[in-house]
Amino acid sequence: DRGMYEIHPHDLARGALIRGRVADQAPPMRWEDLSARAGRNDKPALLLTAIAMDRLTDPQQIRFGLEDAWTTCEWPGRAADYDVWLYAFELAGADDHYLHEHELRERSTLPEQLTVYRAATEGHELGMSWTTSFERAHWFATRVGAVAGHRHQIFEMDVPRDRVLAHFNDTRGESEYVIDTTDLALDELEIVRPEEWEYRLEQDRDA
Repeated sequence: DRGMYEIHPHDLARGALIRGRVADQAPPMRWEDLSARAGRNDKPALLLTAIAMDRLTDPQQIRFGLEDAWTTCEWPGRAADYDVWLYAFELAGADDHYLHEHELRERSTLPEQLTVYRAATEGHELGMSWTTSFERAHWFATRVGAVAGHRHQIFEMDVPRDRVLAHFNDTRGESEYVIDTTDLALDELEIVRPEEWEYRLEQDRDA
């Protein structure tokens, strides 16, 4: 679905046409300075626009921005098209590594496959945000689903480590993994049936 901030791949291409002028007019910035007065739900648009306009060029600063924008915004995966997010993670160095908070780590340090879960409504099953904690997925399915008034299902999949873009846990404690799901199909996901939820919760707490 289209991002809520209307940031799309063509925006990055359009930004490239005027990057030279922008770079001449103002030096690259630090994410801390750029985002100082931004609301948490405005950070994805700010980050991705700054990247497109060459205001944020240092990979380390992009990593700071990704960790901050992704973990403080509500529904970050919907804030822009997948291709835009993938491009940002690539610039941050996550094309051959993954982000652990705002640091790069070798994917070889991860298990070859991770079992991850996602609570989602119809049409959002293949989002980028997943967690290794069934308890957190259950919380989203029950608490957030009740507040939003939409029925959530819990999806499960085994994902190879080369699809992991980031692991974020420090800010929200959700053991969140950002997964590249662009080539996945719905039939690769398993639905955890509601009658299994309590049993899965017990398993998760005993692990």
